[in-house]
Amino acid sequence: MKKHITISQLAQLMNVSVHQLRYFEEKGILYPLYTDENQYRMYGLHEIYQLSHILMLRKLNIPVGQIEECMTSYTADDYNQLLEHSLQKVQDEIANLKLLEQFIHKVLKEHHTLTQQNNEYRLKLQGTRHLKLWFALESDQELTARNLFEQRPAPPQLFENDLHYLSDSGQVKLYYETTSGTADYILEEGTYLYKHFSATEDAEIEHQVQQLEHYATQHQYECLSKIIVVEKSYLSIFDSNELQYEIQVQISDSRRTLHESTIL
Repeated sequence: MKKHITISQLAQLMNVSVHQLRYFEEKGILYPLYTDENQYRMYGLHEIYQLSHILMLRKLNIPVGQIEECMTSYTADDYNQLLEHSLQKVQDEIANLKLLEQFIHKVLKEHHTLTQQNNEYRLKLQGTRHLKLWFALESDQELTARNLFEQRPAPPQLFENDLHYLSDSGQVKLYYETTSGTADYILEEGTYLYKHFSATEDAEIEHQVQQLEHYATQHQYECLSKIIVVEKSYLSIFDSNELQYEIQVQISDSRRTLHESTIL
């Protein structure tokens, strides 16, 4: 019974291509045990284990040019450090993928909510939000690309998060939510009157603010906070011609009981 296998059989066994095996031979990291009389490359058990070692190093993103050094000079401590480094990279990648998964869920949920709103005012319970001030604009100053550039570094994943605009003392202040550090502004937990809208010009946003003020007065809502305009720029992936916003104001809970059945 033959003890050895051909290069094509080795490729089938280890789920790689013949071309890849020949490439490893060219780079001097895997040779056949011998070449038979028919010029077939023949491999034994030792070469199978050697190939498994090579494939594991490739899975750890070790360049082919570095594999010979690993296999001939690395100590057990060297391999331990290599695996620990690779483990950290994998854990970082998993963490980033989890953040991406959360972001995708957020966008899908926000878009679903948006399609159900029909530009109507609604009420919702909102948890406490801690906001960090990014920068402020004078009330007659518009947001430009130059503003964003000059105020760098921007918050991490800037346009994947909700940006909060608040008018205060003749300025428009731009905030983002934070879970660490000291907050510059806190939006308290409570009931918020809100509405989704889309806009391309600052005048459209100002019109929405005036409409909300009028609506709250007309329905005798006691407003407990400043009016907040929340930019949800990530929703523009569904319509790149407009930015999506949500306008909010905290109201007294006593008014919620009275009006929610006609709004929700």
